[in-house]
Amino acid sequence: MQPAVLEAIDTWTQHWDQTQTAAVAALKTAFPHLDDQPRYVGCDDIRLEYEEAGLGGGRVCVDDEGRANVEFDQVPNEVIARAVDEVRFPYLDYVDGPLCQAPPGTYVYECEGSSAQFEFVLGTLGHGQVNISFATIPDAVAVLDALERAFAERGANGAR
Repeated sequence: MQPAVLEAIDTWTQHWDQTQTAAVAALKTAFPHLDDQPRYVGCDDIRLEYEEAGLGGGRVCVDDEGRANVEFDQVPNEVIARAVDEVRFPYLDYVDGPLCQAPPGTYVYECEGSSAQFEFVLGTLGHGQVNISFATIPDAVAVLDALERAFAERGANGAR
C-alpha cells in the first residue's frame, strides 16, 4: 500500500480505538456495576459483565460495528418496568399503557431507524430479562442509565 493509505488506515484505527474506549466509558458511567472481561478467542467484541445480589446479572458487549448488545437476567420486574417507562419507547409491542401496569410477558420495541431490538421480559416469579440487540451506544446507555436509577430508587424505598 502507498504510505498515504497506510497513514490513513492508522489514523482510522486510532480513532476507532478511541471511539470504543469512549463507548465503554459511557456504558460504565450509566451502569457502574459493569466490569471488564477478557475477549473470547476469535471475537473482537468488548465484554462487560455484572452480577449482584438482588440486581441480577448479565453482560454488555460492544461489537466490532460499534453496537451494544445487552443480556441481563434475574432483574426485578419492577426495576425493568420503571426503567422502560422512563425511557418512553415510542411503541412497545404487546402492551397498552405503562409497562408497570402490564402483566408478566415479553414486550418488544424494534427501532426502524437503527435496526436495534429492545426486548423486556417481565417474569412470572417477579424477575425478568432485558435483552437489547444491535443498539447504538447512546440508546443502550439510555436504558442502562434508567435501569441504574430504577435500582437506586428501589434501594432507597427498600426492596419489596
